[in-house]
Amino acid sequence: MNEEKISKNLLIFIFVGCLVLMILIAVFFVFYSPKTISSISFEENNSEPEEISYSSNENCSDNSSTFPIAINTATNEELQLIPNVGPSTAKLIIDYRNEYGTIVSFSELLSIDGIGEKTVEILKEYCIIN
Repeated sequence: MNEEKISKNLLIFIFVGCLVLMILIAVFFVFYSPKTISSISFEENNSEPEEISYSSNENCSDNSSTFPIAINTATNEELQLIPNVGPSTAKLIIDYRNEYGTIVSFSELLSIDGIGEKTVEILKEYCIIN
């Protein structure tokens, strides 16, 4: 009788544990998967510019061949093609590259005074780290 009770409790414990694990996996995919999938498809698939949304700019001729921009080799003018990146932000990025070398992650840009999370999110959409 006692052994049967232990077996039932063990089965209930395993079932509840599996249920909690499935919920945690589902939560992980809901919150983290969309960003990962979109950044992978953006960086690996340069041949589908129609999936990338650009701000309307009458002076831009052919954005499809411009993006993504390699952030470690981009010129000041190329960086300014990115929405909300003006001459001063482009200069900050280039100065940082010149002083510290290759940028290895977008979060590294947060250490630059004048560049915040919003700008980094925009850069992630239009740039790749090469």
